[in-house]
Amino acid sequence: MRKYCKVLIAEDEFIMRQGIKHMINWESEGFTIVGEATNGKEALDLIEEVRPNIIISDIVMPILDGVDFSKIVQKKYPEIQIVILSSYDKFEYVKNTLLSGAVDYILKPTLTPSNLIKTLKKAVNRIPGMKLIKNDDEYYHSLIEKYILGYEDVLNEKKFLNVFPNSCFRILGIDIKSLRGKNEEWIQDVIGKIDEFFQCNKQYISIKTLINDKILFYTINYKVSDDNNIVDEIEKFIISDIWNDNNIFFVITKKFNNISDIKNIYNDSFISFVGQKFYYKNVPLLCTDKLVKEKSKKFDFDKFYNEIKIREFDIAINKVEDYVGHAVLTKMNEQKLKSLIKNIIYTILVSIEEYSNNTDELRAKYFNMIEQALYSEALIEAVNCIFKELKMILSENVDEEDSIKNILEYINNNYASYLDLGAISQKFNFNYSYLSSYFSNYCKEGFSEYLNKIRVEKACELLIGNKYYVSEISSMVGYSDHSYFCRVFKKIKGYTPSQYRRLKLLMEDKKDD
Repeated sequence: MRKYCKVLIAEDEFIMRQGIKHMINWESEGFTIVGEATNGKEALDLIEEVRPNIIISDIVMPILDGVDFSKIVQKKYPEIQIVILSSYDKFEYVKNTLLSGAVDYILKPTLTPSNLIKTLKKAVNRIPGMKLIKNDDEYYHSLIEKYILGYEDVLNEKKFLNVFPNSCFRILGIDIKSLRGKNEEWIQDVIGKIDEFFQCNKQYISIKTLINDKILFYTINYKVSDDNNIVDEIEKFIISDIWNDNNIFFVITKKFNNISDIKNIYNDSFISFVGQKFYYKNVPLLCTDKLVKEKSKKFDFDKFYNEIKIREFDIAINKVEDYVGHAVLTKMNEQKLKSLIKNIIYTILVSIEEYSNNTDELRAKYFNMIEQALYSEALIEAVNCIFKELKMILSENVDEEDSIKNILEYINNNYASYLDLGAISQKFNFNYSYLSSYFSNYCKEGFSEYLNKIRVEKACELLIGNKYYVSEISSMVGYSDHSYFCRVFKKIKGYTPSQYRRLKLLMEDKKDD
């Protein structure tokens, strides 16, 4: 097994780290990057884990800068070689790090592939027994990775002539981060079996590439005469050697004839499908030969929200159910769809908080049901169950609202009669305590306060006409006690009934003048 010189990068600027990573073909030069850190403290924590031979460290970093970091490393790990990155104005810092045992320094504005390699090789010469071993396979892997990620605009086909002698290509790959519940050892075992498959089947030439520690794929080169068999053979291998449960999903693209087409094929025929295991239960290998990724239409959340506001719950939920069906049909991104459904559920539950005291429990229950759906069939089943339950809850609330409206209408029509909440609760088949609580929540005031307001408003209408005595009006609006009526009236209006009448008459006189 090849052993590379291991390099750790300690640099707080993301763009700088990316630039260093893609500046040279590390493995083709005999090096491999084993870790990245954004400051000296992170780098110290990584040293024990990745055991680097060389550390490329920025001088200026937060928490623990390059000077103090290099002193600690040289004291604790004298075998590790340090290369310092610096700007022009930090030369005093550089001198301190060189005195602390750093190999050399590189000025950031002058950082080039050639002087980076020259400095790294200088560091290698100070490591006893270290000999750089180059790997041409990794060189080609690096070319493909840079091209796909956009670090190179053109892929030079001539460089691949000796590697890929055949006329047909396909991409085979998997999203290794999607392997739920699988440990690193199991994943490495799967990768080892795929490597072995291509080693045993010499007619298929392959280069393995890992993108962002997430997407693993093989660029396969083969003869046109093998095109009818390649997909079937790979599928048989996956089923017999790897696929011992449903928790694995490979994608193989359609055939293409030029290695320079790999970027378009990767984007159009591979990456848009590789994360779609959610829609392909019991499918170990998806061939995208004739598949076209459909675009899901956008959900009209504003319209949905307005329908919820005006309490058109059935209409709103029916539209949601239709949309989920459309999203599944067009294979919307799993997490995007689940997030949308959870937002919809949240909106509905917020709208019924005034009627239900267990919306938090319902939210947790429903969100868990959504997250636990590993495949689209399970998600549809969960959504149907959730919305069926929500419709029942909303229906009960709507029935109660109608009853409350009927009660209010009854009070408005019978305010002059003796009204008692107990009698009303019996008349409308409500529990007394529940009605009292519900009435307060719905009307934002108690039954007595509401009734008093209705009666006082009716009294105001009668006072303006000046046809009746105040004592008569008191009886006409339902009060048997005249003095009590006056106290209630003043509390609500700020005037006694007589004062209110005089004020209105005065206003009328001024209007006539």
